[in-house]
Amino acid sequence: MEEISPVLFFKHYQNETKIKIIDLRESREYELYHIEDTVNIPYSILLEKHHLFLNKHSKYYLICKNGNNSYQATKYLSRLGYNVINVIGGIDHFKGVVKTKYS
Repeated sequence: MEEISPVLFFKHYQNETKIKIIDLRESREYELYHIEDTVNIPYSILLEKHHLFLNKHSKYYLICKNGNNSYQATKYLSRLGYNVINVIGGIDHFKGVVKTKYS
């Protein structure tokens, strides 16, 4: 299972084009604050229907509020052969740092 620190993730976010970030929080949390250009797929939906959203040839960064759900999802999905990376600590590390919908 692969993980990335908030600092390194932020560098990838700034430098990579077409980075794929999935925010695992519920829609109401996502609407309050999220990183621009992320896709919101709540944790339970992604785990149940991953085959509808992911392909095994792409890399995805998974983020949630504090890192717990993204850790569990990364562990599960990587065992299924998906290239997923857990963003340690979740979105709480990025308030005021990463450009968001409401910045």
